[in-house]
Amino acid sequence: MPAKKFITVVQRRIIEGDESAIRMLEPLFAIETHMSMEERLRLFSVANGLRQGFVACEIGSYLGASTCFLGVAARSRGGVIHCVDTWDNRAMGLELRSETFSAFTRNVEPFRGNIVVHRGESATMAPHVPAQLDLLFIDGDHSYAGTKADLAHYGPKLKAGGLLLLHDYTYPEVRQACGEYLATRRARDLGHIHSLQVFQTLGV
Repeated sequence: MPAKKFITVVQRRIIEGDESAIRMLEPLFAIETHMSMEERLRLFSVANGLRQGFVACEIGSYLGASTCFLGVAARSRGGVIHCVDTWDNRAMGLELRSETFSAFTRNVEPFRGNIVVHRGESATMAPHVPAQLDLLFIDGDHSYAGTKADLAHYGPKLKAGGLLLLHDYTYPEVRQACGEYLATRRARDLGHIHSLQVFQTLGV
């Protein structure tokens, strides 16, 4: 019988960097995710370059893989990550609805002191996330309307010089919504790796 299913594929890579960071990062690659190894390392690298005490927000945390890569940087730099998700697997419509919060909680346990959880629809949770974010990572509802709404609710919270990251930027809907949002704002394109795109806001 024909079938379609996501499977987790583990590949070997050489990682160069601080030995203590490598020790922390290595086991995190075992967490199931839609992000490639290179995307996860880029996410860590970007966050690890932020100021001491940085404040970040992640929309769409799923099982916590990306949260953990941000968490390694947060632990070493005294940062805080605000995680926004329903944790019921509804956003992308690619898999069956399921409760993922318990798995997320287990996976992010080493970084719980650096994480603030906001469980609910991203629009509803927006007032609970502080302004003056150093980093905003959007990986939630990948529809045009969903991406546009996340940018409208959370984009203004980014400080001048803050970093805006979007996963699955190869989706036409995500690219269109982001393009329209940035059309009236100043931002620098810092490039992409696979489908992870990075922008830096430049203020008015």
